[in-house]
Amino acid sequence: MKAVGKSSGLEAYFSSRLFFSTAAAMLMAAALSIIFTATEFKSSLRPLLAAKAETIVQKVGDDIEYALDAGVPFESLRGVEEFLESLERQHPEVGDLAVLAGPPPVQAAAAQNDAKLSFEDRVSQMVAVLTGMAGKSAPFYLEIHDVDGVVVGHVMARIDETFVLRQMQSLFFDSLVILVAVALVALEVVVVLSAYLVAGPFRRLEQAVVSRASGDLGQYQTARGAGELGRFILFLNNANAELRDRVRGLVAQASGSVRKRLRALQADHALERPAPQRLATIIDARIPLFVFSLAEELQKSFLPLFVGELHRPTDLFARDIMVGLPISCFMFVIAVTTPFAGNLVDRFGSRRLFLFGLVPAIGGYLMCYLADSGNDIVIARSVTAIGYAVIVISSQSYIASVLTNENRARGMAIFVGVLMAGTMCGTAIGAILADWLGYKPVFLVSTLLALIAGGLGYAMLGANVGEPTVKGGKKKSGGMGALLCNPNFVMIVLFCAIPAKIILTGFLYLFVPIYLANLEASQSEIGRIMMVYSLIIIPISPLASRFADRLGNSLWVVISATILSGVVLIGLYQSESVARVLLVVLALGVVHSFIKAPLIVAAMEAAEKSAGVTRTSALSVLRTSERIGSVIGPVLVAAMMVVFSHEITAVLLGLAIALVGLVNAVIVMSRRNRVLPEGMSDV
Repeated sequence: MKAVGKSSGLEAYFSSRLFFSTAAAMLMAAALSIIFTATEFKSSLRPLLAAKAETIVQKVGDDIEYALDAGVPFESLRGVEEFLESLERQHPEVGDLAVLAGPPPVQAAAAQNDAKLSFEDRVSQMVAVLTGMAGKSAPFYLEIHDVDGVVVGHVMARIDETFVLRQMQSLFFDSLVILVAVALVALEVVVVLSAYLVAGPFRRLEQAVVSRASGDLGQYQTARGAGELGRFILFLNNANAELRDRVRGLVAQASGSVRKRLRALQADHALERPAPQRLATIIDARIPLFVFSLAEELQKSFLPLFVGELHRPTDLFARDIMVGLPISCFMFVIAVTTPFAGNLVDRFGSRRLFLFGLVPAIGGYLMCYLADSGNDIVIARSVTAIGYAVIVISSQSYIASVLTNENRARGMAIFVGVLMAGTMCGTAIGAILADWLGYKPVFLVSTLLALIAGGLGYAMLGANVGEPTVKGGKKKSGGMGALLCNPNFVMIVLFCAIPAKIILTGFLYLFVPIYLANLEASQSEIGRIMMVYSLIIIPISPLASRFADRLGNSLWVVISATILSGVVLIGLYQSESVARVLLVVLALGVVHSFIKAPLIVAAMEAAEKSAGVTRTSALSVLRTSERIGSVIGPVLVAAMMVVFSHEITAVLLGLAIALVGLVNAVIVMSRRNRVLPEGMSDV
């Protein structure tokens, strides 16, 4: 059953205002939380650094006075500079360490106490964190006395404000990542709850009032737990039912023309119409898919470390190979399972397959919890991959089945956004849980979340959406052969879908971490830069999808974005800057926002030209093809980095992707310009 294409007035009025007010309140709370957290951290850190600086100054002074007591003149001291440099290397939080002749200047005021900062001071400190501008702290002095007690020199040191700034920046970005993850979870919950508890009841009320005003006196749609609005609709239904029963009684007693007029009255006012079934919407699949995606992504940040920790001599391969094997096997099993999952969705329906997919997914999580070697983890992740493929395809098929031609791209953008939000939140929260609880308990948390996703899926996914429409429980299913004979679909796969995945897995997941490590970026910096990709796609993808819907040509949007994604990588030419990598990843996220959802729409539009091919079959083939790109990407980029430098590798990869996009554009234009015989379609 199709969903209503556009939100009704009341629904749009309340849902949009609730969403924006909640988002604004969360952003304000997050900003204040970060400001106070970072500045309180600095207030607690500074006294410790001051005590350490004083200790180091005292140590240097004692060592020099020991030399003076041994009869070495102050002017004849040797190796002082080397000694101070070694101390600065050991203690980077202390700077400007020096031994100078003569007495120190007038003792400066004590180090600033940040314990009671005004809000303006806190904001100014956060501005310094964001701009990277560090001032200088007050110096610490210690007099140096000779054997006669005469002041012959002094030791000076400062707290290195650059070090303090780096610590605050690290805390700032860590807090920001956590708050973004929490905000995304909260907004997903707000969207769903507002749809079911606010927008949904108002939509049903509006439909009931409009129907009654137009003379429809049948039964109106309601729902359990709808509050006063639901009770009002129920009151209207009871009144209509009472009128229906009275008319039935009159019909039974009447005859001839009177009965005909009463029958006409029943038909004109829909007195015998039962309450309509609940309309399926995208929201139905949104929160179950998000919760499952969150459960699946919890292990992403530590899985290689977990495998390395459990590696045994009896494992299949050496440790260096085994740490990446679970990821490779996971992707391979998804690629193999996806086509079968698509056929199963066509046969049994989306909700049944969603629930069935939880069985291998949860089984894999429990196997990881009980794992005792790297081999166990490889098997466990392969089992989980079966469930992941089934659940994602069933959710995608459910969303596709309730979309109209006018809102396809926007609907698929929601699907992409849910997966990206789950990836971001799961990665951030999983790392925190692993730090607090250890690796294995995280898989129990994944199990619990997967069970919650199952309960939500059973309650929210419409049982009649995506079910077989042919008697006997079988539904037509186009094979892969029909799609492979469709040149439009094949070009989308070869020239758009696979290159996009090559960039994602080869460049973002492999090249970027290695290149940033080569630029001496910290592990936390690498993680933050990689998360920028997902963080950009989440808000930009819906805007890009609206643009594709209005343009009415998703294929050209995808082709243009493919060309631009190659051009973006060329931006790393002759650059060895972490900031440049950040800009490239950010730009890549923007460009890929115009590929994610429009690519799915373009593939479905191309597949519809092949007789006997369902949307689910097209989606499963597309997903399988994308997994091929996911496997090719890391291998291709790794081989290129063996031969070329990092910058040349990025440039060559970018040129190749841009060239592929240009070739696709030329082919599409030539096919569009070709005059076809009457009655033939360009398939």
